[in-house]
Amino acid sequence: MALDLDNPHVFSVFVILHPDQLRKDTYEKPATLLELTSIGAQPYMTLPLTAGVEMHHCPGDLGTPNKVAAALAASFGHENARIHGPVQFTGESGETDLAPGMEPETFCDLRSRLNNVCRALGLRMWRQLRPSDRVSIRYDDLTPGDTCWILNEAHRFRGLRDLPAGSPTRDIIPHARTLLCDDGFKTIASGEWFMDRADRAPAGYWQRTGNQLLPADD
Repeated sequence: MALDLDNPHVFSVFVILHPDQLRKDTYEKPATLLELTSIGAQPYMTLPLTAGVEMHHCPGDLGTPNKVAAALAASFGHENARIHGPVQFTGESGETDLAPGMEPETFCDLRSRLNNVCRALGLRMWRQLRPSDRVSIRYDDLTPGDTCWILNEAHRFRGLRDLPAGSPTRDIIPHARTLLCDDGFKTIASGEWFMDRADRAPAGYWQRTGNQLLPADD
C-alpha cells in the first residue's frame, strides 16, 4: 500500500488482472479517477459485477483469453463473455468514461471471489510485490529457523504451542497459540495470519502464494 496518502486509512483500490493470473493492485486517494478510454485496445466494455465493482475489458483485444476474468464474470451473470487480455476492476463509473477506485471492503470481497474462482479452475493467482508492500503471512508459512519480526525486532522462530486448557486467552480467542522463539521470546499468535513487509516474508509465504518479490530499486 502506498504510504504517501493524506490519510493512510482512507484509500481506494484499482486492480488489473492479466491472462497469466498476475494481479496488480494500485492504492490511491478516494478522489482518484481512471480514464477508461485509456485502457487496452479500444473501444472498451463495462460489466457491472456487484455494488461498487465494475470490470472493464476490450472485446477487440486479440490477446490471450482471460480465463479467470471470464469465470468471474460468469459467476455474476455475464455468461459467455469474450474476455481477452488484461481487465481493469474499478468502482462504479456511472455510465461515464471516468471510474473511481473500489472501497477497501469491496476490494477485499472481490479478492475473495477471485481466489475462489482460481481454486475452482485449479489456477494460481499471483502478484509482484515491492519490498515495502504489506502482505498477509500465515503463521503456518513459518518454519523453525525463520526470522520473524515482532515490534520491529528480529527473532528466530522456533514453533507454535497450543495454549493450555482453561487459559483465559483461549476462552476469548479460541484459535490463539503461543509463538516461541529461540532466544526465549514468546508472544500470543491471536489468529491465522499477520501483516508484515514483503521483504520480511519467509520462504513459505512465497511458495504458498506464488507471488514474486521485486528488487528494492525496481
